[in-house]
Amino acid sequence: MESGSTVLATYRVSWTAYVRPLLLAAVFAVAGFLIAVGFKRWWSEEVGIAYQWIAGGAGLVAIVWLVYQVIYLRSVKIYTDEAGVWLYQGVFPWQTGIYGVKWRDVDGAVFRKGFISWVCRSYFVQVGHRYTKANELFLPHVNKGHRFVEHVNQEHQERLQHLRDSGEQSPQ
Repeated sequence: MESGSTVLATYRVSWTAYVRPLLLAAVFAVAGFLIAVGFKRWWSEEVGIAYQWIAGGAGLVAIVWLVYQVIYLRSVKIYTDEAGVWLYQGVFPWQTGIYGVKWRDVDGAVFRKGFISWVCRSYFVQVGHRYTKANELFLPHVNKGHRFVEHVNQEHQERLQHLRDSGEQSPQ
């Protein structure tokens, strides 16, 4: 996050974001085990590799991938400050970054709702850009995302009102 800016609100992803990586890691591990057992005779006779090494390797890859996904999801933050709405994400230095929409360019924020998202309080959040669709923020599984959207829209309206008031009072 930027230093020198006052952070107004910070939200993270919900526990529901961790379900997909967990299920995929389990599928990868089981698939690796089944492939290793299915080709057990071929691995040991033709290649000379014990099938346990193949199953263990698949399990290790699944665990490493799962750990990376959990660390990545823990790094994701969507927040507002005095300058605008920002999304911070990334694990490694070359992929870590902040991008967002300045308050003057915010078109509005919306969230998608459904039964599962309502029950879990985990929403897909979109912060629109006034001029281009390419610079919009999209983030699924935002914990209490409906509150974040309310905060962004309220803050945006207050800033617009402040600009209108200061524009009306100026001598121009």
